Formats: sequence, C-alpha cells, structure tokens
Amino acid sequence: MLSMWRLLSVSLAAAVTLSAATQKDIVRFVKKGLNSNESIQVLNVKVLEEQPLQKPKGWDAFVVEFKLKVNKGGREQIVKDRDILFASDRYVAPDLIDVKTNRSLKSQIILSVDQSFYNKEHLLYGNPNAKHKIVIFSDPLCPFCREVMPELMRIAKRYPNTFALYYYHLPLKSLHPASVPLAKAIIFLKNNGRKDLIEKIYKTPFDYEEKDEAKVLQDLNRKLGLRLTLSDINRPEVLQELQADMNKARDLMIHGTPTVFVDGKYDKYRTKYKAYIPKSDR
Repeated sequence: MLSMWRLLSVSLAAAVTLSAATQKDIVRFVKKGLNSNESIQVLNVKVLEEQPLQKPKGWDAFVVEFKLKVNKGGREQIVKDRDILFASDRYVAPDLIDVKTNRSLKSQIILSVDQSFYNKEHLLYGNPNAKHKIVIFSDPLCPFCREVMPELMRIAKRYPNTFALYYYHLPLKSLHPASVPLAKAIIFLKNNGRKDLIEKIYKTPFDYEEKDEAKVLQDLNRKLGLRLTLSDINRPEVLQELQADMNKARDLMIHGTPTVFVDGKYDKYRTKYKAYIPKSDR
C-alpha cells in the first residue's frame, strides 16, 4: 500500500483543524494536503467506509481511496490506492500504535463485504436465502483456519436455513508455500462436484513448507486417493478464480487468515456466528 500520509504536506497537516470530523471533512483534508504537492494532481478521493474504534474510545477509522496523477522525473503515472486515517474531534492521525503490543491499529481495519460476495460460485454449504451469511477468507494450511473451517462447514451443513457459508481463498505463500497448490486443488475439486473433499483436506496433515508443487500434489493424491494432475490444478479457470479471490482480499485490506465476516461485518474474534447456533448445539 502506498502511504497517503507520506504524500501529504506535513506543514499543512499540522495547520488544518477539524471539528467532529465527517467524511466530507476527511476528503477535504486529504485533497488539500495532496494538492500542496506540486508533483501530484488529485483525480479523486473518497471515503470507502468509516468505522468507530472500540479502543481507544472516541476515535474513528476512515478508509480512504485516492487516485492521483504523479509526476516523477518528468514522467507521469496514475496511482490508485487505499489508506487509513484516524480522527477524533478536531485531530487527524496517520496511525495509532498500541504501546502494549507495539502494533498498528491499521491492521485491525478491514472493510465490510457487500452482496456481491454472496454468489453461487463461492457458496460452499447452506441455503443462499439463509438468515445469516458467513464469508471466510482462508488458507488450507493455516493452523487457525484448520480449527475454524471444519466448524463453519459443520454448522452450515447442519443448519442450512440459518447459515450460508461462502468460501474465498487466501493462501499465505510466504508462511505456508504448500497452501497454494492445495488451494488450487480445492478450486478444481469444487468446480467438479467434489466439495465434500474440502473438509478432508483441512483435516489431513501436509508439509506446509514444501515448495515443490508436484510433491504437494503427489502427497494429496496419496492421502485422499485422488488422481489430480498439475495440468488439472493449473487450468486457466482455476488460476483466475484464485487470483480473483486474492484480489478481493487485497481490496478489503485483509492482512491474514482466517478472516471471517458475519452478515457483512468483519468478525475479529470469529465468534459472532455462535450466537445464532441453537443453544443445544453450542
């Protein structure tokens, strides 16, 4: 992500004051700051979403999308990206750091999902008209995903009129190299009517550090009794679906897995859906 704050004039940022900042205030603030840089032409700035922070109280996070024409050494290029600003009363901050964990609060800000995420291509289990919609971005070798995914599949299968589960891929290649070929295998199997094998993949041990795709596939075939080939999992439609899922994760500003949304809203602790499970099954 290109840091918008680096593009803003520091002197201007210090001089501008806001009073109970609104989205219009944030847009005006960003435009004014960016326009002070002679090498930048602001094409568009908009707030995608405003989220109140639970901690610290009184602060809101504004997810801002900006499109700029930047002149670098006489060459112009179009830059489109997103960033997050925090505002409280008349103050704006480029980031907030938790002094106890030394972590940026930006990592906690994830955009909500809209109706477009509830499509038949990504529906794993449950009735599309179910009362509650769950969307998950998952890595098949992420240890936390391996705890969450089987439970979500279980409740969606058991209570199809209560839960609809929509599954998106986000293999974390830098952490689990073998998750990429497994994700592609899942897409191929799902598209060929074998989504029942997804749960088995999540419950089967694999060497997550294996980087050789052929070896990962060989291990998968041996353990699940399959005959998948490299050409199967590298078909254009498989690669396109995987890339599309990962692009959606980037657009939502997702930083890790599993990332769960319940009825459109990010569920940080992955527990909100439990309130809708019948008490006898909790």
